[in-house]
Amino acid sequence: MVAHLVRLKLTLLRNIFRRSRTQAIGAVVGIVYFSVLVAGLALILASFRSSLDAAQVVVPLAGAAGTVLWTVLPLFSFGSDPTLDPGRFATFAVPQSDLAVGLVLAALVSLPSIASMVLSVGVVVAWSQTAASTLVAVASTAVGLLTAITTSRWVCASLTNALSSRRGRDVVAVLGLVLFALVAPATAILANLGGGVGPAARSAASVVAWSPLGWAWAAPGDVAAGRPLLGGVRLALATGLLALVFVLWSRVLRVQVENPRAVSRSDSVAAAGDDIGLLARLPGTPSGAVAARVLTYWRRDPRYQTSMAMTPVLPLALLIPVFTSDLTWPPLLMGPLLAFLIGWSGHNAVSYDSDALWLHVVAGTTGTDDRRGRALPDLLLALALVPPYTVVGVGVSGYWGLAPAAFGVSAALLGAGLGVSSVMSVVLPYPVPEPGASPFGTPPGAAGIAVAAQSVASVATLVMSSPALALAWAAWSGVAGVAWGAALVGAGVGAAAAVLGASTGARIYDRRAPELLSSLRHA
Repeated sequence: MVAHLVRLKLTLLRNIFRRSRTQAIGAVVGIVYFSVLVAGLALILASFRSSLDAAQVVVPLAGAAGTVLWTVLPLFSFGSDPTLDPGRFATFAVPQSDLAVGLVLAALVSLPSIASMVLSVGVVVAWSQTAASTLVAVASTAVGLLTAITTSRWVCASLTNALSSRRGRDVVAVLGLVLFALVAPATAILANLGGGVGPAARSAASVVAWSPLGWAWAAPGDVAAGRPLLGGVRLALATGLLALVFVLWSRVLRVQVENPRAVSRSDSVAAAGDDIGLLARLPGTPSGAVAARVLTYWRRDPRYQTSMAMTPVLPLALLIPVFTSDLTWPPLLMGPLLAFLIGWSGHNAVSYDSDALWLHVVAGTTGTDDRRGRALPDLLLALALVPPYTVVGVGVSGYWGLAPAAFGVSAALLGAGLGVSSVMSVVLPYPVPEPGASPFGTPPGAAGIAVAAQSVASVATLVMSSPALALAWAAWSGVAGVAWGAALVGAGVGAAAAVLGASTGARIYDRRAPELLSSLRHA
């Protein structure tokens, strides 16, 4: 059964290239891009073979960071693979032990796992100081990678259950805030260590090496440094941790197989009487109906709620360097970053409609009404949040003379993001979790095209905002009077980009709406 699950996962991985031509090209671009990046990181890790002292600092920290990323990123980025959802196996008489092992091993057959394996090769090379340290490196790296993947499976499954209730979603939101409160200071400290390995990094590596995050990644260094007993202790602890996480994962697996539950809003209720919710509260026009539907998604769809919860939180991390270092300028970017995230977030909005897009098609909704209706909620959210974030960021940094430039850049990024999203959502939609599915899932093989589409949307937004960005940089450099120029140009660029993008996206939508619906049904 274990081998069968792995073969199925291999088939799904191969099917990445059997989608539509656009999606296949996007997948290839994303794979090539990240292959170069991962290969470069692996070579950097391998280069620490020439310095054991540096390796004992860098590798445990990198391994711990990788474990954290494996746990966190599936929740807020690419998601866990729904083909490995335990609930899908509820109707099959598969022994639990085989299913638990098979799902973990099948998780190894994915692009993120393959990338992690390549990086692990660099770690093994870095520790290949002696024959003994090389053998321990192979064993401990395998244990560390399996621990990260098993932990990811356990956390995703546990939070999928938790998100079926409002209280569970509130707890997850609080945990997310706590995570940012803990991780961001560490990131700021590491970013200010300079090019060399400083005392702070050595102290951090020493602490991490004795934590569950670093046991597996530090053990080979002890053997290479002539402390085989200490390395053995750390490897034993890492192996015990893997066993513990596997037991926890098995328990969650048993619950989900015996009582599978779809991730849905258990606390939502149907509208009573003639109350049609936001559809009755917004203008009775096609654009108003589309906007009401989007706002309803924000209220009830966990897929949207995850993004909505994180968007206003991410810019707050820019406040941390002010309290952990001598840097005072990062808060200046709070407003622009929030504006960028709000505008950029709609670049794949159509895919979240799934089959419901047929309502737009059969109702004869024009591209103009569709584009305007989808942009309206984002614009309202930006008007409510971007100005206070910009004022707070400028006030904390103390650069009041740059306030006009900050507002101008925010306006440019918001307008450019809305314009790019209006086009991207109908030109390059990529697969997303189905309605009612786990918000932390993603269709098999979608990571490559998702990365490609997100990268294109990000670069296009920055390019369209470049006039305002250039003037803001000049104002930062001390050129007199440019800050107000950045404000005016930013407002003009943002408005022009939003209007141009909406009109272009509307024309494309009118031309290929049936084709777009067909691609969503077969994604």
